[in-house]
Amino acid sequence: MLGRNESEPTLFQMVNLEALVPPGHRLRKIDAVLDLSFVRETVEACYKAGRGRPSVDPELALRMMLLGVLYDLPDRELCDEIAMHAGFRWFCRLNFHDAVPDHSTLSRLRNERWAESGIWEKLRDEVLRQCRQAGLLSGRHLSADGTQVEANASMKSLRPLGPRPDGDEPSSGGTRRVKEPTAKGDWQGHGQKITNQTHRSITDPDARLYRKGEKQGARLRYLVHDLVDTKSRVILRRRASRASSFAEREVTLELVDEVLAEPELLPARPEVLTADAGYGVGEFVAELLDRGITPHVPLQGGRDLEPMPTWQRRPGTLPEVCSRRRRVRLAQARNRTREEYRTRGYQVSRRLRIRSEHVFAEAKGQHGLRRARRRGLEQVQVQAELTAAVQNLKRLAAHVHRRRRTAETAVIRRAQGVHSSLRQITRAPRLRGYRVRSRTRHLPHRLPVLITGRSSTAF
Repeated sequence: MLGRNESEPTLFQMVNLEALVPPGHRLRKIDAVLDLSFVRETVEACYKAGRGRPSVDPELALRMMLLGVLYDLPDRELCDEIAMHAGFRWFCRLNFHDAVPDHSTLSRLRNERWAESGIWEKLRDEVLRQCRQAGLLSGRHLSADGTQVEANASMKSLRPLGPRPDGDEPSSGGTRRVKEPTAKGDWQGHGQKITNQTHRSITDPDARLYRKGEKQGARLRYLVHDLVDTKSRVILRRRASRASSFAEREVTLELVDEVLAEPELLPARPEVLTADAGYGVGEFVAELLDRGITPHVPLQGGRDLEPMPTWQRRPGTLPEVCSRRRRVRLAQARNRTREEYRTRGYQVSRRLRIRSEHVFAEAKGQHGLRRARRRGLEQVQVQAELTAAVQNLKRLAAHVHRRRRTAETAVIRRAQGVHSSLRQITRAPRLRGYRVRSRTRHLPHRLPVLITGRSSTAF
């Protein structure tokens, strides 16, 4: 018989938010490992005691921001979703009758009030501390990579730097050249050579024209760089920078120095760093070797060992001595890197390097890092830090959940082993003269055994 929904709206409903969120939901796993007890102390200096109205709870605001990154929602849409999503309200510690903060509050906190508080770095450090305590980090093998992030600015916002072009200057007769009128917002750069030295975006002055290959068109972009613990895929450092051809190597060395300056961050000192061919230059591998890290990087100069540079006369000046020493140092570093090509560890590193690509693919495909949500290098850095924190929380939640299930399985198997031993002791004297015909299958405890003959006994 065809059914019909007979329910009608009621004035009062008894609802338990805890019961509405499934036990294995992603938000439950993340909430179980999320510790924001440091937030109030970190941002306390941003507020003046005894003045003004009470602010929005900073922990609530940070939970909302993490939700926005986790589900790739802009601020306006995030507030609308929290207002009608029971799971989001549960994660934010809001009841059904509690008001949701306005989206402008999140923008002002992120852009103004918390800008100098250092809360984003503190969040990163706290999550990494939890990852180490949970045994997730290894630290011996690191991966470095960079990716392009489209700026929140149009190519139409580019304007020339310095004086106006010759076509805009008055002619010798004192009259200005007449131009055809163009619609507002039309592209004005047809027929012009546009570079970072001649043009700048008036919408986002920190964005730069950049492309990675000849087949890719130059667009306004930023670069985001990662230093990843290869084994766990936990992001140790993430940094946004202006796009340039040498930014990847320079920023990566800065990130390595930051990690080495905090020996309590990792359980072991980094020994190997792997990266793609864009990092395969002599200066970069020499800097890594000076820091005691073995580079597993394909060099741009080929795989064959190169002869050491020699000279037929002595240097005459100090700059010439420094130049010769630098050339010898770089040649030795390149040969030392090429010697790693024949090792098994290098082959393993090359296979594992793609994990850093997976981390960026996750950030762009699931958490909105493909395009900058806001303008300016500082705001892009905040977006990158929040995205890294969310990705690390996902790794930590999965690791803790996996360990808990493993522990529960071990307890069950241990109990099964004890029960099985007792069963064997019980069965031994009764099996004489009897033939085992079948066993019960697909039972979780695997204990009953059917024995046929003159009598049947189940153990």
